[in-house]
This record gives sequence, C-alpha cells and structure tokens, in this order.
Amino acid sequence: MLADAVKLDLVSRRKAAGRRQVGVYFGNYDGAVDWRLAPAWSDGREVLAVLHQPGDRRPRYFIELDWADDRVIAIRDFRYVPYIGQEGLIELAS
Repeated sequence: MLADAVKLDLVSRRKAAGRRQVGVYFGNYDGAVDWRLAPAWSDGREVLAVLHQPGDRRPRYFIELDWADDRVIAIRDFRYVPYIGQEGLIELAS
C-alpha cells in the first residue's frame, strides 16, 4: 500500500521517507495493544481516529493519510501532540 516515495511526519518527533523507512513505523503500531482505529473527520478531511478503550467517543489523537493511485504517499501522525486532537474537532464517522 505504501508508495515508493512515501513520506512520514510523526509530528514533533521524527520524519522519514521511502517505503523501507516508513514501513518500520507500521511495525511499531503492530506491537501496541491499547488502541484501535476508527474512521473520522477533522476540518473536512477524512482521518483515522485513535481510540484507546472500547466505547471511547473522544479520540486520543489522529492520523492523516494522503493517497494517490491506491498508494499511501504521506502520513501525518499526531501521536506525540495529542492536544491538537483535543483542541480540534474530530468527528467519528457513523
């Protein structure tokens, strides 16, 4: 799913580029057990809301994905700046 030239912005933490370097990012999430993803909207953009407990209605943070030709070309992960999600409006999709 990742484009060869995919870019990762782990906001306030690190940046990476390229399928190999960004692929490591997904491995980190694979080991986490205290989260789930849900489709959501933030400022008119479709995002992935990250929830930590079943039944949570307020996400801890969110992740933006940009796509081109069925490939992910950019990822912006707000894990290390959760206040952005708390201050902004994130609406879970129905």
